[in-house]
Amino acid sequence: MNRFSFRLHHVLALFCLLAVSAGCAGTTSNVQMPPADAEQLDFILNTLQARYALTGSLKITKMMVTIEEGERSEELRELLWYKKSAAGGELLHIQALGAFNETRGVAIANQDANQFLLALINEQKAYVGELSDGALREIFGVDLRVSDVLSAIFANPFLDKRTDTLTLESSGAKFVITRPGVQEGDVDTITGFVRDEEPRVTEWRVHDKNGALQQRAAFADYREVDGILRPHNVEIERPLEQTRVTVKIAKVEMNVEIPNSKFNLEPFLTEDIEIIPLTTP
Repeated sequence: MNRFSFRLHHVLALFCLLAVSAGCAGTTSNVQMPPADAEQLDFILNTLQARYALTGSLKITKMMVTIEEGERSEELRELLWYKKSAAGGELLHIQALGAFNETRGVAIANQDANQFLLALINEQKAYVGELSDGALREIFGVDLRVSDVLSAIFANPFLDKRTDTLTLESSGAKFVITRPGVQEGDVDTITGFVRDEEPRVTEWRVHDKNGALQQRAAFADYREVDGILRPHNVEIERPLEQTRVTVKIAKVEMNVEIPNSKFNLEPFLTEDIEIIPLTTP
């Protein structure tokens, strides 16, 4: 596999596989805190959840993605379609384009059908399997969760429902929320500020039990789209893999009609495509 292909399906999988496992974020914490802090924490969580709930679909027709691996860097143009289905599932389709706007790669995550596809058009290969945390690990050996990038798309680290053990520190407009991480000993630190009665998450860091940074997501350039505040710059960093993905969104539409056929895998599973099954549960 050439270097471009590796980066291409790396970023497609990073944004697609991890984007369809979320639920309603709770607003309770079993950590005792002053009433004013508890009220502010509920306000932050409820506002972030409202933005997510109000987003039935998302269409990005102009998105530049920069992928850095060590000292190497490459820029791709991508398109994104996201939709909540009538059945309650979440659907995502991402395309990576080449220099002449030709489709180079496609990733589809369909929660309704529990399917994941990662197709490399020029290489005539397609990874196909169940939508799971293990699929990306099987392709790359990178330990990422299904919910991480959905949280990145919505700038809401609490879509994974882990809200029952939160602590809050605040000073003026700035707030810092901490909670235990997914792995034993890990710590999540979510930083942001409130402006015009709108909380904005600016950074989400995950440190291991030794204090080493495992993953960092940063959010900037917040703008309203159809009345919903969302970031237009997102950066995801994995220091151990020496990988950084920076996304700059130039054109986005919210709550537009997207046909379910956009999330079908069949058009990319033609006879000339080599299908590579993903087997990790």
